[in-house]
Amino acid sequence: MSLPKHYDPAAVEPRLYERWERNGYFHEEPDPARPPFIICMPPPNVTARAHLGHASTFTPMDVLTRYHRMLGENADWLPGADHAAIATEAVLVRQLAREGVRRDDLGRERFVERAWEWSRTYGGAIDEQFRRLGFGPDWQRSRFTMDAGLSTAVRRVFVGLYREGLVYRGKRLVNWDPTAQSTVSDAELDHVERDGTLWRIKYPFERGGGDGIEIATTRPETMLADVAIAVHPADPRYAAFVGRRVFVPPLLERAIPIVADGAVDPEFGTGAVKVTPAHDPVDYEIGTRHALAMPSVIGLDARITGADVDVGRYAGLDRYDARARIVEDLRELGLLLSADPHRHSVATSERTGDVVEPLLSLQWFVKAAPLAAPALEAYRSGRIRILPERYGRTYEQWLENIRDWNVSRQIWWGHQLPVWYTPDGKEVVAESEAEAREIATRTHGTTELTRDPDTLDTWFSSGLWPFSILGWPEQTAELRCWYPSQVMITAGEIIFLWVARMVMLGLHFMKEIPFRDVVITPLVFDAAGRKMSKSLGNVIDPIDLTAKYGADAFRLSILRQMRLESQEMRYQESRCEEARNFNNKVWNATRYLLALPEGLPLPMTLPAHADLTLADRWILTRYRETIARVGELLGAYDFGNAAETIWRFIWYEFCDWYLEATKADANRATRAAVLSYVWNGAMRLLHPFAPFISEEVWLRLPHDGETIVTANWPDPLEVPSFERAAQEFAGVVGAVERIRNLRAEIGLHPRAPLTLDVPENVPKEAAELIALLTAGSVETAPNAGESIEEALAAIAARAPREVLVERYRKEAEHLRSEIERGEKKLGNEAFVAKAAPHVVAKEREKLEGYREELARVQAAQRERKEPA
Repeated sequence: MSLPKHYDPAAVEPRLYERWERNGYFHEEPDPARPPFIICMPPPNVTARAHLGHASTFTPMDVLTRYHRMLGENADWLPGADHAAIATEAVLVRQLAREGVRRDDLGRERFVERAWEWSRTYGGAIDEQFRRLGFGPDWQRSRFTMDAGLSTAVRRVFVGLYREGLVYRGKRLVNWDPTAQSTVSDAELDHVERDGTLWRIKYPFERGGGDGIEIATTRPETMLADVAIAVHPADPRYAAFVGRRVFVPPLLERAIPIVADGAVDPEFGTGAVKVTPAHDPVDYEIGTRHALAMPSVIGLDARITGADVDVGRYAGLDRYDARARIVEDLRELGLLLSADPHRHSVATSERTGDVVEPLLSLQWFVKAAPLAAPALEAYRSGRIRILPERYGRTYEQWLENIRDWNVSRQIWWGHQLPVWYTPDGKEVVAESEAEAREIATRTHGTTELTRDPDTLDTWFSSGLWPFSILGWPEQTAELRCWYPSQVMITAGEIIFLWVARMVMLGLHFMKEIPFRDVVITPLVFDAAGRKMSKSLGNVIDPIDLTAKYGADAFRLSILRQMRLESQEMRYQESRCEEARNFNNKVWNATRYLLALPEGLPLPMTLPAHADLTLADRWILTRYRETIARVGELLGAYDFGNAAETIWRFIWYEFCDWYLEATKADANRATRAAVLSYVWNGAMRLLHPFAPFISEEVWLRLPHDGETIVTANWPDPLEVPSFERAAQEFAGVVGAVERIRNLRAEIGLHPRAPLTLDVPENVPKEAAELIALLTAGSVETAPNAGESIEEALAAIAARAPREVLVERYRKEAEHLRSEIERGEKKLGNEAFVAKAAPHVVAKEREKLEGYREELARVQAAQRERKEPA
């Protein structure tokens, strides 16, 4: 069966993927008779488009699933999508605005219908992009976090936690997005470096004994809610001030205490900080420790409000207008000491871009500490392993210092809280409205209920992902066979926002960890080490690269650069070009095999060991070692070195060495069987990394089975090993490389005649192979060394006399020219007088080097009795 001259991924990849999916090769049913290997896909947002981060995280998942399926395990990669509450709502609000419609005008019911319609229409875009990248999850099992089954699980968990006293409603500090008019999670914040101002302000003492204390702040507008000044307990500058009181400028109508707290950084600003618990997370903790009041002065609309404390003439001003007016008033009062440029990190909402306000708000929270303790123990006992190991400390630190989790959001798209209120404000939490009415009737004597309009944080539903997608709370076969999964592969920035929460909720509701291993994939930067952004113009679209080079080439470009320990991948498109060349190498090697006049047999049996050539025995040994090594590396999640190992075996060892060796007379009788056996296995080794070309080649080779997707992974124990022959062939390789280097050094054409002085104790087969691979003619030389390796190392090569004569003539001519130039330059008195001493010394050093080199060339010429 002949192959087209060139490999065309654009023609091959869509055809093969459609066949794979149509025949259900990615689909599995629970099978307790086989070991499970389950990966839950981190659900991408329904609004998302594939980017390099998806590629670096999801490609390893595909590699592992394909590998474990070929091992015969009950392997399934479970996909899905997240409803992305805030992102989807923002998209729809903008879409409605273009139509001249406000969200509130549309109403909640119609808005949610619109969100469902949008999700069904556009939400599958990233799935199609994943197909183009060759990802093979079990699409038949794809889930959506708003599915009926997953929604049931969300309600069951919320109600269960509430009834255990682990969910409550309270007024606490949250991240507030004034544009979205909702709380946002820490994961939905971008910390942006911005130029700002650091104002130094004097707070006058309430009584005499000094004129006041200086503080530094970047947010003067929050001064109106100050309840204390804090200093570090060990700061000698302020030891005498602790316990005194100062007036809050600029109104100067309220006095607040000076307190000592270890959270203060003595090196920041003046070492004294204003404490505004209602508008800063650190201040909130200080306020809690010192039982301070917590008045708010910024409202949900980001305007100054006097609801909790007198704000005087600043009431109703936008926060930034209030900042400007307060600064001006401080200047007039003589309390503004300085205003210095200050670059600092500002928290913004990644959905709207607005600066987030920490605000005290009445919200729903999960009491996190009781859930965190078992999750912490699971890691410390080794039941959960995190790679690289340093991320385990990140996991520990977050769980050790965990705060209660704000789970309510002020948006309409998402899981509406299963909470109702009676007319007098009593809360009723139930899985359905009917159950809520029954509870309200029994406990509060009323059926009149109003449902809480808030929805749950998206991370709440995704925290249930490992068991909710398997059918929980129903006791399904999938849940029995496939929970827990074997590995979770994800990004480092959500190790606590998602990974830790999955562990917490999985342990609580399933009484078992959700996965054994957590693998953190590297961040992807551009070739210069910069984060990718539209403003820098360095964003790389994986779909564009796939269209240009093919999915296999793109996947290999990602995998070969992946090193978990470094946690930084500097992506270079040139790696795609290398991988495209690799695929062409595979294609051309296959064309050679299929063109063999004797044809290829089925790769079932090998010739008798005694009939195998030196090259046969070497490639079989390397094949066996490669199988074992790739399996070992995949077991350690070392995707980069696994890809590099199979790449080197195919390109360097099989194509560059073994294929050439099969052209020798000694190989003609055995080559077809060995080529078929090894190349079939090599394609199976390659398949998890480059699924398309491996399948296209495998289908053209003699084979059993209908697809490489379900073919068996090669077993190294079934492949014979010949260590002695492998060592001998390594000596052949070394000799050939030395001879090729000599050709390059003297400028001799690769096929030009060359004489090989081969010691008599070099085996005939090895000598003939070296001659074939170097286009050299063998002349017997005396024995060298006591071993074959020593004899091979002693092989020397001689170029034709006329070639060396011409080479030495040209080299001598060039050296004389350089010597003449140097002597002329150094003989110029003006140059020697004016040039820097080190420049003159360098010229003299170069001249001496040219003279020594000329002497060496002339000696070589004399050896050949040629005139200089």
